[in-house]
Amino acid sequence: MKSRNLVTACMATALLLGACQSENDNNSDAGSASEPKTVTDGVGNEVTIPNKPERIIGSYLEDPLVTLGVTPVVQWSVASRESTQVYLEEYLEGIDPIDSVLPLEAVMDAEPDLIFAPGETSLQSGDYEQYNSIAPTYVLDQETADDWRAALTEIGEVLGLEDKAAEALATYDDRVAEVKEALNDKIGDSKVAAVWVIGGDYYVVAPDVASGAVLFEDLELEPANAIANLPEDAGAHWNPISLEALAELDADYLFLVDGDPDTIKSLKSEAIWSGIPAVEQGNVFEVSGKSSWLYNGYQANMQTIDSVYEHIIGE
Repeated sequence: MKSRNLVTACMATALLLGACQSENDNNSDAGSASEPKTVTDGVGNEVTIPNKPERIIGSYLEDPLVTLGVTPVVQWSVASRESTQVYLEEYLEGIDPIDSVLPLEAVMDAEPDLIFAPGETSLQSGDYEQYNSIAPTYVLDQETADDWRAALTEIGEVLGLEDKAAEALATYDDRVAEVKEALNDKIGDSKVAAVWVIGGDYYVVAPDVASGAVLFEDLELEPANAIANLPEDAGAHWNPISLEALAELDADYLFLVDGDPDTIKSLKSEAIWSGIPAVEQGNVFEVSGKSSWLYNGYQANMQTIDSVYEHIIGE
């Protein structure tokens, strides 16, 4: 009897010790998971990233942030904080604007616990150490900042949201494949152009950036002559085009980005307007100058793809 009681007591003690050890192990794992991590940013700074930051500034990186499910504490703006990225208003409603030059006082007032910067030149109101003294500041190198896929991936890695970034990229690629097939069936190798009209001037989109990259790289549409003939080192997202060059535009489908209704009205009154193939065929589509067409990123590009699909396919 005593022997049986001794065995029972030993078993109970072993189970208790095992449970305690398991609890200690779990607490140890939770503790290590909640620790801040130190990483090297795109320009060589060592940055300590807090665990689960809640007040993030990512001026002009709002697109990748909201794609990852993160709402920034302030949002990029210009023109005395009057102009923001309207295409993101669904995600940024009620978020206060901050000037694009990131004034140090305004940054301090926002009380961030982490700052993302799209290149060193975006820190325009002070040096890196001044921003980093307010909150840990992670700078993307310029090449990454200019590549929306790379920016989304890197920010996802920093925040421990790699899976969300990968899921968004897969969703994007699926949507591109679907729309590309539908466009190919509908318009084949017909030529396409996007022209931004503002302040009495005209600009054609470059074929490898912003909405140009969506049209001509992702959706593989055929660029009209004014776009195909741009020099490879053009550099600008939108490049000036004269009225005389517009007269030679061979676009079968034309997207007019409306930054100025008066200039569009003036353009339509010009004799050259009616000679553009897209005008003759009734394939001119006006899109808002505040829309996604002037931006790039997952959200911007998806909205531009939807815009192309709705206008050309008509569904």
